[in-house]
Amino acid sequence: MTNSLITKKIIANSLKKRMETKSFHEISVSDIMQSCQMRRQTFYYHFVDKYELLGWIYKEETKENIKDFLDYEKWENIFDLLMDYFYENQRFYRRAFKVTDQNSFNQYLFEHTKNLYIKIIDERLTDKPIHISEANKNMLASFYSHGFVGTIKDWIEHHCSIQPSVLSSLIKEMIRNQLLLLEQTGSKPK
Repeated sequence: MTNSLITKKIIANSLKKRMETKSFHEISVSDIMQSCQMRRQTFYYHFVDKYELLGWIYKEETKENIKDFLDYEKWENIFDLLMDYFYENQRFYRRAFKVTDQNSFNQYLFEHTKNLYIKIIDERLTDKPIHISEANKNMLASFYSHGFVGTIKDWIEHHCSIQPSVLSSLIKEMIRNQLLLLEQTGSKPK
């Protein structure tokens, strides 16, 4: 890991730690840098402002928890990893979901889970005599991604009252059922 990446992660962890007790809008760059015992100028060497830092956290952590696993893990395992990750970081994300102006977490999570759903559909339909148009696949993936983001947001806002493994199992079962329905009703290639 490069020094620059290490420094960014230290700054990011400082913001995450601060957001466990304060809203994003109450935290200043000075607060972030005091917390990690670095100079304020170091922040500006890596980020334009705290919104860019927040966006970097989303990109980096969704990449680490979704995108990096797409080619190596079964989709079911990715949902298990995601639920555990959100459970462990729920205090940060409870406040992060409230940031709706620049760098909304909802949009980052939506885009990454949409790609995950497209991968799931593609995998499931491999070697099946079913054709689904790209437009329909995108619509289905968008639908499920919006549902997933809303479910995660509600779960986190309610202090993760359902255990991560239980929520993950419920989501996976819904996906499996939808994919079975898709296989049964999908159109055959012409």
